[in-house]
Amino acid sequence: MKKIITLIILTFTLFSCSSNDSKENPKDIENENISYSIPDSLNFNTVNDKLILSINNDGKTTINYSITSSKSYITLSSNTGNITANNHSEVAISVDRKNLVSGKVFSKLYLNINNKKDSIVVSVNNFIEQKTFLQTDVVDAEFSKSTNQLVYVSASPAAVNILTSASGTTQSIPLLYVPTCISISQDGKTAAVGHDAHITYIDLNTKSVINTYDISCYAIDIVLTSNKWAYVFPERDQRAQIRCVNLNIPNNNENLHTGNQIYAGTKARLQPFTNYIYGANNGLTPSDIEKYSIQNGIAQYVYDSPYHGDYPMNGNLWFSEDGTRIFTRGKTVLKTSEIRNQDMIYNGKINTDSNSNIEWLDHSSAKNNLYLILTTGDSWTPKKAPFIYVYNSSNLTYKKKIELEKYMIISNNGVGKFYDPEPYFAFSDSSGNNLFVITKATGAGLNKEWSFQKITIE
Repeated sequence: MKKIITLIILTFTLFSCSSNDSKENPKDIENENISYSIPDSLNFNTVNDKLILSINNDGKTTINYSITSSKSYITLSSNTGNITANNHSEVAISVDRKNLVSGKVFSKLYLNINNKKDSIVVSVNNFIEQKTFLQTDVVDAEFSKSTNQLVYVSASPAAVNILTSASGTTQSIPLLYVPTCISISQDGKTAAVGHDAHITYIDLNTKSVINTYDISCYAIDIVLTSNKWAYVFPERDQRAQIRCVNLNIPNNNENLHTGNQIYAGTKARLQPFTNYIYGANNGLTPSDIEKYSIQNGIAQYVYDSPYHGDYPMNGNLWFSEDGTRIFTRGKTVLKTSEIRNQDMIYNGKINTDSNSNIEWLDHSSAKNNLYLILTTGDSWTPKKAPFIYVYNSSNLTYKKKIELEKYMIISNNGVGKFYDPEPYFAFSDSSGNNLFVITKATGAGLNKEWSFQKITIE
């Protein structure tokens, strides 16, 4: 929209009458019309750095103008000029973005046109890339709070990737087989990678493969312990057994767990500081969680939870840092104990939107926070929301949500289009001061869809 300003100056000149003349002389009236038009605002999008300001002289006489900017990052090709009647003048307006913050910033242009003051609002939509683009895809990821390293496996290329959180640099270890899952030892020194019919044992300090072992299943999940045993959970077959692999010996090192069989597709995690693994079964109604003892090396099925449909579990679980609580994908929270009748006992619920599941959870004892990735939409078309949801880990109350940085794609006409990020993993470091989120630009058409975002936690 343009401002159209008309200034009418009436100059009246009166000729005084002679004292002897009783008849008034007629008034001589001079009309001078000054009319100009300028835009209400100038708006820089995320990609353009120069705009043209057009000042139009719509009147019948020459106008003079001067322009100043309220901010130093906005510069003008010319600050003064004059425009003859029915002509216009163009001034190039440029923005220097190097010291601007990310987001929308505002300034003003102040104009003086034939001594009349006017102004134009200038907005700059500025986008600063904060995330680090990954050179690979991401199949699975874990974070070691002992070493503050994020370790993830990629299928293209097949590799273990060690991301140093402080510098954002990545070191890769090539793999012989396409990975399906990864587990890091509690001391952060080694990792075990699951494949179809194989596992790979990795030294994270020397960035090298220690050994590769054959196993008799497709690994959907894997748990590595500090005593050099790896526990592999099969993807296929309805009733299955955990493959317990002794990494201390090179051959004939696979054993099957004892006790009740498990269901294929079970997702499992090591309870911190214990000799127990807890698993969440999938493909069952109602879903449940169960416990396995690994104190003798070969896993032994112990028991499942006391609930059978009373509380939703929904196929995955995470521990508090001290291992005393379990947070399930179905938002049910349970307490753990060495005593069976006190183990996996209901301890509350994380209240979110009714249709959402927890797709990922991380606990920071330093900040007393839970960081959640949630799905939105109905159960048929779930989508990961582009936020990290923060809850109080003690009383499970909602605190806030953190919006994740979008992906910007420059279209053919030079305009930046934004796509929501889809978060897959979120990890807090040992201090609690930083949160690391792995996101994907689903549907954006990028060659490099995966990135890692570092968020400072106050």
